[in-house]
Amino acid sequence: MKKWKTVEAFLNEIKRIGDTRSLFVITVILPPVLFLFFGFLYQSALVRGIPVAILDADNSVISRTAVSYFASSPSFKIVSGYASLKEAEAGMIKGEIDAIISLPRDMEREIKKGKQVHPVVFANGLNVIKSNYILSDATKIFKTISGGVLLKKFRSGGMTEAQAMDVISPVRFDMQILYNSNYSYVDFLLPGLCVFVIFMSLSLAGTTVYNHKEINFVEEGNSFLNSVSGLIGKTLPYIIICAADVMILLGVIFPLFSITLRGSAGELFFYTFLFGLSSLMLGMLVSVVIKNIMLSTQIILFFTTPAFVFSGLTYPLWAMPEAHQLFARFIPYTQFLDGFIRLYLMGENLSDIGNQLNMQIAGILIPAVLIVVIAGIKGTVARRKAGVAV
Repeated sequence: MKKWKTVEAFLNEIKRIGDTRSLFVITVILPPVLFLFFGFLYQSALVRGIPVAILDADNSVISRTAVSYFASSPSFKIVSGYASLKEAEAGMIKGEIDAIISLPRDMEREIKKGKQVHPVVFANGLNVIKSNYILSDATKIFKTISGGVLLKKFRSGGMTEAQAMDVISPVRFDMQILYNSNYSYVDFLLPGLCVFVIFMSLSLAGTTVYNHKEINFVEEGNSFLNSVSGLIGKTLPYIIICAADVMILLGVIFPLFSITLRGSAGELFFYTFLFGLSSLMLGMLVSVVIKNIMLSTQIILFFTTPAFVFSGLTYPLWAMPEAHQLFARFIPYTQFLDGFIRLYLMGENLSDIGNQLNMQIAGILIPAVLIVVIAGIKGTVARRKAGVAV
C-alpha cells in the first residue's frame, strides 16, 4: 500500500471539506450546535406547567381542596377567566389551555350523603404526551381526595387509621419504574436525537466523497492498492470528525445536561463511533454508485429521514405493521439504537449486545469492500475510455 496515496487523499478531502461551505457546516458546525439546541430544548426533562382551567360549580370546602391540589401540582398551571364550559372549550381551541377540570354543583353535599359524584376532566388529546400527564396526575388527585373523604368517614365511625386504610385500599402494591424512573426526556430522548444528528451528518457527507467534480477514477481505480489507499485517505478526516462528535456528546452533553450513564463510557464511545463510521460508509457507497451528487443526496435523505420514526424510540416497533417492521430492520439507526440505550441507560456491556455490535461492524466492512470493488471497476472503464493501458 502506497503511503503517499493515503496521505494525498486525506489532504485532498480535508481541503474539500474546508472549501465546500455546505459540507463544512454539515460535518463540523451543525452536529455540536444541534446537540446543544436539543439539550436546552429538553433541559427541563419533564413536562411541567400544563395550562388547565378549573370550573368550580360547587365552591365548597371539598371542591376548593381539589382546586388547591391541582394548583400545587407541578404538572399543572391554572388559567383563570373562564366562566363556563363553552368559554373554556373556546380557550382550548385557541391553545390557551390543554385541559378543563369541571367540578359539579352540590359535590360536597352529595359526598356527605354517601353518594358518588362525577367531576369531569376534558383533556386535549392532540398531544399524547400532555394528555397522558393530565390523565395520570388528575387520577392521582381525585384518588387522594376520595381516600381522604373515606378515611375521615371511617375514623369518625370509630376505626383506627390503619383499619380505615385497610378498608379504603384492600389491595396495595409497590411499583418501581426501572431505567428511567422519572420519565425524563433528557435521559430518554436527548441522546437518541444527538446520535440521529451524527447519523444524518455523516451519511450526507459520505454522499459527496466519490462523485464530486475533482474525482478522477483513472487514478482512483488503477489498482486494488490505490482503491484501498484512496478509501482510507478519504475516510480519515471523517473518522476524526466522528470521534470529535462522539467525544462532545459523551464528554460535554451528557454531563452538561445530567444525562444518566449507567454503562461504560469507553464502550459507549466505541459503539457510537462504529455507528458513525457505518453511517459514513453508507453515504460513500451511494456516492461511488451514483454520479450525480443531488440524486445521491436525495437517496440518502429518503432512506435516513424516516429513520427516527422507525427507530422505536417514540412508538414501539412491535406495534407497527409487519411491512413497516421489515423496513425498519434495514435502517442502521434502528439496529444501533437498541444497543445504544442498553449500554448507556440499562448499564449493559458490549458483550450483551453482540448482535447490534456485529451489525455496526458489518455496516462498515461490507460497504468498504463494495466501494473498493466498484471504484476498481469504474477505474478500469475510465482508463479504457481514456485510452490508457489496463
